[in-house]
Amino acid sequence: MNTIPFHFSITTLLIYLFCFANIYAQTDSTDVSIDSTNKDTLQVDSCDPYAHLPRIKIEDFMIADNPRYTFTGELPFLETNIRPVRAAIAGSVVGAFYITQHIIQVNTIWSETGKFRFIEDSDYALYSDKIGHFYGTYLASSLYTELFLWSGFSYDASVLYGSLMGLAYTTYVEVMDGFAAGWGFSPSDFYSDVAGVAFHLLQHYVPFFQNFTPKFIYVPADWHGERKRQPSTMFIDDYSSHAFFMSINVENLLPKDMKDYWPDWLQLSVGYTARNLCAPIDFGCDYDDINYYNPWLAGSPRYIIALDYDFVKLLPDGPPLWNWFKQALNHIKFPAPAIEVGNGTRFMLLYPFLKLN
Repeated sequence: MNTIPFHFSITTLLIYLFCFANIYAQTDSTDVSIDSTNKDTLQVDSCDPYAHLPRIKIEDFMIADNPRYTFTGELPFLETNIRPVRAAIAGSVVGAFYITQHIIQVNTIWSETGKFRFIEDSDYALYSDKIGHFYGTYLASSLYTELFLWSGFSYDASVLYGSLMGLAYTTYVEVMDGFAAGWGFSPSDFYSDVAGVAFHLLQHYVPFFQNFTPKFIYVPADWHGERKRQPSTMFIDDYSSHAFFMSINVENLLPKDMKDYWPDWLQLSVGYTARNLCAPIDFGCDYDDINYYNPWLAGSPRYIIALDYDFVKLLPDGPPLWNWFKQALNHIKFPAPAIEVGNGTRFMLLYPFLKLN
């Protein structure tokens, strides 16, 4: 099957509809009346025809106790005012990505198809796969939200449409898996995708949850004395080299009289990884690694407590794109001192490197 799936066609079409639906309804910026109560939210630029439109207040555009940054440094509009050129660019990039990815995957992992089927694999890769679905959908929703903000959608609309796009994308992948001969639609994968989107929405509507940030680190397991998943073909299916974390903004959760005793850039993370995952013995696994009831359960689950960084506070401010980039770094777990429990207890100076025992 080499055609673009119906889902991708509809998704791309919706983006373009968002781009152009209000073009003729938009009022020229010279005629826009400015609400004096929102003057402090405006970013006036005589070269920008949208500069005089009211925007949300800075204090309403935060991530926990950090200011939130966009690609351009602009605050979102109070109401959606689609910027056609930007929206068309975003739609084209997303559409091109979808088409390219689909063509690649129908010639690789989806090359053999059959009747649609369900396959439940809740314990696949010792649950790392499910955490990966949660993180991946959360991250996709966050990125789509940024694109909608850049395209002129309001903050609320961007979060909602970004979340729907994130879920639509991962649901498309699950449906295609359902038709692939070697795969199947996994209900637990879908539930994990929904959980990732739900957490993204929860952070927007219940700001307390902005103090918790999903993070991911990939370091080839053989770089630090472990074994890559056997077999694996690329980094995305090498679960033995993945580790997932939930980072906690400790300083923002402390009582006011204790905040001065905790560095504002220092956070804590709790994490999970499944090391040394191994398939049946014909892939070269050691006999003791094999679980004959479910070969993919072979491996070693590990639980981690680590120090972490808030790069928005740690790195200096700069141009808008730099500020957005350091904000994006907060979705990645970087090496830091940690304790790992499972198959023994290990202390590491820079997880997953420099083991002290």
